[in-house]
Amino acid sequence: MKQYIPSAITALNLISGFTAIMIGDFYWSPILLLMCFVFDSLDGLVARALGVSSEFGKQLDSIADVISFGVAPAYLYSLYSPDFENRFYTISAVSFIVICGAIRLAKFNITESKPYFMGLPIPANALFYIGVIMAIENESKLFITFLESKVNYFLTPLLLSLVMVSFGLRMFSTKGMTKKWKDNIYHYIMAFVAVILIFIFRYESIPFIIIAYIILSIFNTLTSRWLEKQVSI
Repeated sequence: MKQYIPSAITALNLISGFTAIMIGDFYWSPILLLMCFVFDSLDGLVARALGVSSEFGKQLDSIADVISFGVAPAYLYSLYSPDFENRFYTISAVSFIVICGAIRLAKFNITESKPYFMGLPIPANALFYIGVIMAIENESKLFITFLESKVNYFLTPLLLSLVMVSFGLRMFSTKGMTKKWKDNIYHYIMAFVAVILIFIFRYESIPFIIIAYIILSIFNTLTSRWLEKQVSI
């Protein structure tokens, strides 16, 4: 029976994401999506611990992630749309989240494991929208005013979705950490920046932390490529 345990945990991820969509509640839905992060991490850990990792589990995990980290955040984001007339901006904007998220997961499934992420991981992208929802529900004037603009509402998912499918971008990850502090420099900087942003913005900090992660990853990509060129010369 142990071979079914990881899939059962993945199913909890899927159910939590689907429930977040069904209730469409700005308080409980983000909590359910945060639970999806827990289940998404646990299923892989349990599968490896029990020695029952499989291709089936990998594919099921991706399907669950499309719902929990793609469709669910897209739907909740659509509820904040300033486009009350023809919904064109709303449908276009949230479609980017779902389509690029699915492409990102498909690319992940067929790519050999690397010590970094190729493009923004879909859970990190989902966390951005969860952070926006939490900020608005805490009456953040900054994000409320920002999303009142159709241009801002449309461009935000467009740009973030493009980062998800920017497979040449090396998003540093904990799986790439080593015992050498130089190899972990961006991880340390990210941790320091995250603490500062939390201190400054408090409940508004999550979206800024994701943006900081993207910016630091751009620098990581540029410096990594430069070092590789120096070694090859």
